[in-house]
Order: sequence, then structure tokens, then C-alpha cells
Amino acid sequence: MSNSLPVSAWLSVLRISNAPTVISQVLTGVAIGMYTYVIDTYALFGLTVLVGVGILLSYLAGMVLNDAFDARIDAVERPSRPIPSGRISLFIARFVGGSMLLVGIGMLAVASPATFIWALVLGVCIVAYDILHSLSAGSFLLIASCRALVPIIAAFAVNQHAEWSLLSWVAVGSFTFIAAVSIAARNEMVGFGAVARAASWVLVVATCVPVAMWYVAGVCPNNAWFVAAGLGSIAIAVSLVMVGIRTASGAEPARCVPVAVATWIGAIPAMDAATCFLLGRPILAALCLGMLVVARTLRPRFAGS
Repeated sequence: MSNSLPVSAWLSVLRISNAPTVISQVLTGVAIGMYTYVIDTYALFGLTVLVGVGILLSYLAGMVLNDAFDARIDAVERPSRPIPSGRISLFIARFVGGSMLLVGIGMLAVASPATFIWALVLGVCIVAYDILHSLSAGSFLLIASCRALVPIIAAFAVNQHAEWSLLSWVAVGSFTFIAAVSIAARNEMVGFGAVARAASWVLVVATCVPVAMWYVAGVCPNNAWFVAAGLGSIAIAVSLVMVGIRTASGAEPARCVPVAVATWIGAIPAMDAATCFLLGRPILAALCLGMLVVARTLRPRFAGS
């Protein structure tokens, strides 16, 4: 077996097709941080890049460490994965993953005094999930927490007094969505049972959280077209969730459920675009939709689960 380190093997370990969905969550956090707050354009750009790179490194590190901790299991269940197949050595995976995590969390910790604690919490959740996810059924709470922390860190990096009345909606929505995906995917190689089916319908509700935020929190963008675009983005997200549910119900669960999971995760940028539109930030919303396109482009070649 070759010991070379092809780019494709690393991109597979990194689950690179999911990375754009993390960036869109950062953009949503930035939009919340900017709400009723004026910040210099250059400072905003610098903070967005700092947090975006920090979050991306932390997320990708979690993916690498996930495969590193799962090496023995994958050797039996998925021997073609890069580590058990020998394309990436276990030692190098551990070193690269650990290094990326330290750099990523460090970048987030220095972004703002308000992000320091949140960055440490994110780091702990990432490591705890990678260690425990194959040992505890409740570990999905950790991965859901990781996703919920992304917009929180981004918002507080931009504005130390970010609006919790908005941020709580987005964080809870992200937590609920990823928790439901995790439950539905837990036995993805076996089948799509009753619990997984029920969890998949929770996704439909979680997808509509931006609308609830808009209605309950009294967010009022200064352009009716933004509201229409926000609702349109929600429609895209709901459509993707429904496509995933139909796919997961196929006759070959071992093949269909992983595809459905990837489709569900791919709906996240559309939800984020809706939030940005409803907050009156069309440029950030357009970038989120761009992340949707990038994720869908990458997915056929690099599996997200």
C-alpha cells in the first residue's frame, strides 16, 4: 500500500465538502454582530477573515482527529478510508489535526476579549466529541454544540455586545439542526429507522428558525425584497431537507442515508443566507448562497460523512 500523501486523501479526511457550511455560519454570526452596530470596514474584513480562518482550521482539525480516533473502527468497517488504507499515517494525522486545532483555537481566542472563553469551550467540545463519539450515544450533543458556537464566536468577535435576542435563535437553530442530523445519521450504515425518521422531520422545523427570529425578535430589514429573499432561502433549505428525507427512505439504506446526510448538511448555507437577508445584509447572504454552490460542487467527489 502506498505511503504517499495525495491531496485527494487529505481532502477526504477533512470532509472538505462540508467546510463551506461552516463559513456560512461565520457570515451569519458577523451579520448578527453588525446588527445596530457600526464598525470600520477594514476592521470588519480583518475580523471576519481571522475568525473565518480560525473556525475553518478548528473544524478541519476536528475532522482529521475524528478519523485518527476512529482508525481501528474504520479498519474494519471502512478500510478504504485514507488512514486505514495507509494513504495517510496515523501519526501524521494526529500531528496535523492537533496542530491545526491549536492554531485555530488560538486565532479565535485573540479575535476579541469576548471570544476567549467561547474559543476554549469550542476546543474542548471538538476534542471531547472526537474521543467520545464512538463510545457514547449522547456525543451528538457535543458536535451540535460545536456548530452552535460558530455564530456566537463570530458575532462576539465583531461586537462584544452582540444581540443575544438574535444570537440565541441562530445558536439554538444550529444546535437543533445538527443534533437532528446526527441522530438520523447515527446508524447510517444500517438503515433509516423510526427514530432517524422522526429526527429528520425535526430538521424541517429547525430550518424555519430564521423566520421565527424575524417574527419574534422584531427584525425589520429596510427593504421588502430582503424579506422575500430570506423566505426564498428558507424555501431552498426546506426543499433540500425534503429531498434528503426522500433519499434516506430509499431501498438501500447503506448507500442512501449517507447521501441524505450530505444533502441535509448542505442546506445550512441556505438557512444562513435567510438569516443574513432578514438582518438586512444582502452581501453576506449572497456569500452564504455562494457557499451553498461550492458545497454542492464538492460533494460528489468528497463525502461529507
